Amino acid sequence: MIKRLKLKTKDNYIVRTKKRILRDTLDHEAKYKTTFKDIRTYFKIFNKALFKNTLNPFNDVKIKKIVRASGQCVEYISYRKGTNSFVLEMMPKYKNKMEFLNTLSHEMVHLWQQTIKKDTGNHNKLFFSFRNKFKRLNLKLSH
Repeated sequence: MIKRLKLKTKDNYIVRTKKRILRDTLDHEAKYKTTFKDIRTYFKIFNKALFKNTLNPFNDVKIKKIVRASGQCVEYISYRKGTNSFVLEMMPKYKNKMEFLNTLSHEMVHLWQQTIKKDTGNHNKLFFSFRNKFKRLNLKLSH
């Protein structure tokens, strides 16, 4: 009974999240301007829906122009201190909000690969194992 309730609650969250994404991305033509508030909000939503709240937030977030990419998860390693940190870099503007959401969730998969699974963060089999989860939320996982 308890397990069934947990599954139902999880499914309800997925459905609510999908509805929110659909509602927030109704206007496909509207250009989207990136905000730190939206990054923070959707990070929490995607962390719960896709990663079971296992991700720690990025150490830093930068909104900046990026050449030949829509976003980046950059790892900085301090060999002297023996530490590493992860920085999310997002473009200031996107074609629409759906492109922003796809990019943010894509970069979160890279963060998960590198921090949770200690993987390279490449577009490999582990990366694309999230394709079905993305599809359930009406998101696209691509290179």
